[in-house]
Amino acid sequence: MKKNLAALTVLLMIATPMVAQASPESDLKEFRSHFTNMFPEVPVDDFINGVYSVDEASRAQWEDFEEFPPYEIYISKGEDLFNKKFANGKSFAHCFPDYRQGVRQNYPKFDTASGEVVTLEGDINKCLTDNGEKPYGWKKGKIAYVGAYLAYMSRGNKLDVNIPDDEAAMAAYNRGKKHFYAKRGQLNISCADCHYNNAGNRIRADILSPALGHPTGFPV
Repeated sequence: MKKNLAALTVLLMIATPMVAQASPESDLKEFRSHFTNMFPEVPVDDFINGVYSVDEASRAQWEDFEEFPPYEIYISKGEDLFNKKFANGKSFAHCFPDYRQGVRQNYPKFDTASGEVVTLEGDINKCLTDNGEKPYGWKKGKIAYVGAYLAYMSRGNKLDVNIPDDEAAMAAYNRGKKHFYAKRGQLNISCADCHYNNAGNRIRADILSPALGHPTGFPV
């Protein structure tokens, strides 16, 4: 649940924690404004490209990289797993009937029945267990391949994160918001310290990407 809330925080593209009783809508407006003021030359729609939207050299390398993308093999593996029949004769397509039109953009979402945040990866494993199969391990391997395939099929769709008018949903949102700005660890830094306050700056050789746009790649 903690991982899901952290992911939801980034996907909601929230604003500064000093705004008391802010709504998700006002948070979103403030969050976008922060980055459009920081990078006025970047079109809002281009922030989906992460660090490539704010650094010309990185973008040039990325565009060259896309000529022969090495990730295609993993998308192909995901497609094979997606279409593989379960022991009961069904497949992932029975759980994700609209996958050809894209489903990645609908996650994460809040399930009012369970009171929990639902992720695509969570639903991939739920599909397996609902059909009598063993769930995949987290973070890498098969779950990443199937997730990558579904994300690839969803390219071009606008992420659609909705927060129900529900007390539990707002509580989850606010916990995630707090998590994004909370300082932790030996270095006493937060997600926001890097990807909100210092977007575009360097941390050693790495350029810190703007949090506006991270929904295209998180949760990992």
